Parts: sequence; C-alpha cells; structure tokens
Amino acid sequence: MDGTTVIATAKIARLAVHSAPAGGVTHRLKNPTAIGAPLTFMVLDSQPAAGAGSGWLKVALPLRPNGSTGWISQADVTLTTTPYRLVVSESKHQLEVLYEGQSKAKYPVGVGKSVTPTPPGTYYLTELIQPPDPHGSYGPYAFGLSAYSNTLQTFAGGPGQLGLHGTDTPHGLGHDVSHGCIRVANSVISRLAKELPLGTPIEIRG
Repeated sequence: MDGTTVIATAKIARLAVHSAPAGGVTHRLKNPTAIGAPLTFMVLDSQPAAGAGSGWLKVALPLRPNGSTGWISQADVTLTTTPYRLVVSESKHQLEVLYEGQSKAKYPVGVGKSVTPTPPGTYYLTELIQPPDPHGSYGPYAFGLSAYSNTLQTFAGGPGQLGLHGTDTPHGLGHDVSHGCIRVANSVISRLAKELPLGTPIEIRG
C-alpha cells in the first residue's frame, strides 16, 4: 500500500543490534525503554535468512548520531504497519500529516532557534509521554523522536533527545523558538496522540 511504513516492536527484554545480517553485535537495547515505552523501530529494509532461521530487518535506531541504522532479527520483534507519515518544513513552519501518501492536514509549528536548530533528516516517533501538567511547557502530550540535538548533548536532565509536543506559548507557533523540538498547538498534539502509533516516520526538511 502506498505510503505504508513497517514498524518493528521488540518482544524480548534486551534486543541485540547487529552491524549486518548475522554480523557482530553493536548495541543491546533495553525493552521497555527508560521511560517505560515499548522499544520500537522504523523498518528500512529486510533480508531473508540464509537457512531455515528467521530473517533480518534493517532499522533506524533511536541513538546518536542521527541517522544511525542497524540490523535486528525478525524473530525478536512483532511487525505492524502505519499509513501515516509526518513532514515538517522548517522554512514554512509547517507540519503536514500524510495518510497513505496523501495529504490529510497541515498545521503551524515552532522549530529550533538558530543557536539550537532542529536537525533535518528522516526519523520516527519513539515514545509518547503524557506530562502531569497538560498546561505546562510540553502541553498535554509529547512524542519522543529518534532525533537528537546537534548542539545540546544534554537538556533538562535528558540526553538532548528531540520531541514533537504541545506548548503553553501558542504565539510561538510559526517561529524559530525552541531548543530543537517541534511545537504544535495543544489541540493538534492531542489529536495526533490518538492517531499515530510509535514508529511513525517524521521527515524534517530545512
């Protein structure tokens, strides 16, 4: 189906990432993640097993540096699909929601300031958080992204991971205002939180 992305969700407690199909192990990732989210990947490619064993999946990794990839065993994950894809235009300050490759909605966004820019690239949604204060700086919901700031190694006690979240300053939408995260109206993030599964791709364009 046009516009569909395959998502892999870990079904074991510690998942091995390999440099190539049946290659050396480069990482072992915990499932669930540190915040309790299921360990999820966006699938980029696949390769059948040489023998009777399980096949291999090339996946985007939620790790530094941005754009990291690796191979995981298909036996270690459950596969699903999503018809959704997000595209962020930093120059237009716009988030476009695509469904099966067709534009469904467009929303204004706030993006990173010049000193803390939002890095272009293709990433995916790694986790969904519901902050205790829906009127706080992150709004009622925040998606974690597989993207990290190129200028901040740490932020607010975390590793500099970027997010897609609501805001308590809606006048900042349409401007360069953040530390790299993508801000949308609280009504928009509430809608997306109900629609988008983890693993949904998000392309950030300059």
